[in-house]
Amino acid sequence: MCGVFGWLQASGTLDGQKLDRARAAILSLQHRGPDGSGEWRSPHAFMAHRRLKIIDLSEQASQPFVSQDGRHVLTFNGEIFNYIELREELELLGERFRTSSDTEVLLTMLRRYGTAAFSRLEGMFAGALHDTHTGEHLLFRDPLGQKPLYWHLGSDGSLVYGSELGSLVGVLEDATLDRESFVSYLMHSYYLLQSTPLVGVRKLLPGHYLRWTQGRVELSQYFLSRPGDDPVGLGPEEAVDEAQRIIEHSCRVSLRADVSYGVFLSGGVDSTVILDACRRFAPDVAAFSVRSEEPDFDESPNALAVAQHLGVKNHRIYSLTEQALGECFEEYLTTMDEPHGDPGYVNALFLSKTCRGEITVALAGDGGDEVFAGYLPFRGLAGDRFLGSLPASLLHLLHWSAKTFVPSSDAYLGLQFKALCYLQGFPAPRRTRFPLWLATTPPEGLLRLCPWKRREYFSRNGDTGTVFAYAADLFDELPGRSLQQRLLYYYQKVFLPEFVCLHTDRAAMRHSLEVRSPLINPSVVRFANGLADNVRMHKGQPKWVLRRILQRQGFPKSIWGQGKRGFTFPIARWFKSTLRPLLEALPADPALEGLVDRQELGRLVRGHLSGRHNAYRILLNLLAFCAWRKNFPEVKVGE
Repeated sequence: MCGVFGWLQASGTLDGQKLDRARAAILSLQHRGPDGSGEWRSPHAFMAHRRLKIIDLSEQASQPFVSQDGRHVLTFNGEIFNYIELREELELLGERFRTSSDTEVLLTMLRRYGTAAFSRLEGMFAGALHDTHTGEHLLFRDPLGQKPLYWHLGSDGSLVYGSELGSLVGVLEDATLDRESFVSYLMHSYYLLQSTPLVGVRKLLPGHYLRWTQGRVELSQYFLSRPGDDPVGLGPEEAVDEAQRIIEHSCRVSLRADVSYGVFLSGGVDSTVILDACRRFAPDVAAFSVRSEEPDFDESPNALAVAQHLGVKNHRIYSLTEQALGECFEEYLTTMDEPHGDPGYVNALFLSKTCRGEITVALAGDGGDEVFAGYLPFRGLAGDRFLGSLPASLLHLLHWSAKTFVPSSDAYLGLQFKALCYLQGFPAPRRTRFPLWLATTPPEGLLRLCPWKRREYFSRNGDTGTVFAYAADLFDELPGRSLQQRLLYYYQKVFLPEFVCLHTDRAAMRHSLEVRSPLINPSVVRFANGLADNVRMHKGQPKWVLRRILQRQGFPKSIWGQGKRGFTFPIARWFKSTLRPLLEALPADPALEGLVDRQELGRLVRGHLSGRHNAYRILLNLLAFCAWRKNFPEVKVGE
């Protein structure tokens, strides 16, 4: 787990001024790699690396890593978990190694197999390979997007890239805010797919690589797993057998490290499956949990029950006090690399900061819901056909009734909050219903907030050039597939990398902690995507396969049968108390000048503070965006 930065010139050389800016960029990534730094350069190329030592702690394994013949240079962020098996295979083919690192294995795989090597890797990674003979540069990112990589192609063909968006801001001649992607961000709480807050800066998509040759780029995809593509043909119990085998393998290779490690234990189904599997290979593995002072957000009783059931000797439970939560919220605002409206980001900062003194690597249960169908919308599919057939007038009445007669609540997933989120998906064609269910506000409400944007953009139909066009395209990629399969695909392609993986990576790396997610191993994803719908949700129970694993292991029903609870804190409640001054000041924040209608924003703030409507999601998005603007004041507002 590290930080990378690179700069390529298609013509001319990297002069002293550009090198100074490049070195400042890699220095900004020091929190990602506090254990060392390195750089490699030629007249036309600069590659730099910040290292967090995990595997092979020697200096010989430092990056940028140059091949023995001097032709290839590699720098990457992350880990290759199956590097031991790959190394053994390569040695049988006559390859010799001078380190015991996964870095050298990756370089050798790329030299021998080219981009075909990516399909052989298990791990999380993003980085670059430079060929000094041809000048060709290759950028790559792991299959599910656990590790980030941003890139920008200049008008002169130059290429700059980095592990964080902030590393590029100081390098760009004119960092300009992308107003179009800002509106989409408000709708979703994150920047979608390739988009970023900056004009001309893009994310390399998960499972893709980019080839740069003399100022020209070519993008290619090497990983694609879609629900229903490769059916496994197993019945329920056989599917559980195979799932347990694959997950245990993923956990075994994910435990490989030359430093201390542990498991993040929320007490939910996913983290319990991970801890249970890890203890087969590391019986003394430590577990780390959080106790919240807010009872409806506290999972620590379940975490304690899991640890006791497994006989975990080293189980640490950290109390997330109001003071600690306030400090982490302030850190969230002041260190944000990309606007992100997930309150769970704050909890992840707390856990990462607190346990970092004991471990350098943590395993987490990220991905269970996106891979095995665990979220509430999967249950909502049952009512899709009925509500989708109702006339608009009756749907309007249901919306009004939910707002009028169902009390607003700032409790975790309150009844009105859930009802309005679900009804938000109607009326609309099925191809846009999924993002509507997850949207922070109805598109009609976002139009009132951003009236400068053309009305057609907020269409619910998913037409080209509208806010949900990307979702319609994803839906149409799977003709003839079930709604469950299509919803899974949406979660895996959009929500998992940009909402879940992003906040896990940023929060952990802010405190130089590596977090690995065994449930996002490509082998696990491919297997789960091949399951039949009635196995994945057996008898209508979300995430049945993982629950059945725990049931077989003798866990009580209170663990395997529990409902979904997110790793978050009562931000809606805090907006009315501790964070009220921030919320009240939001409509006048200069960072929103020309971007939102201040009267409409004031109405949203007053409605939330009065308890009439829980609008915390859109308000947190705006608050996070304003904080990000303050972190990067050099970013200009575009036309």
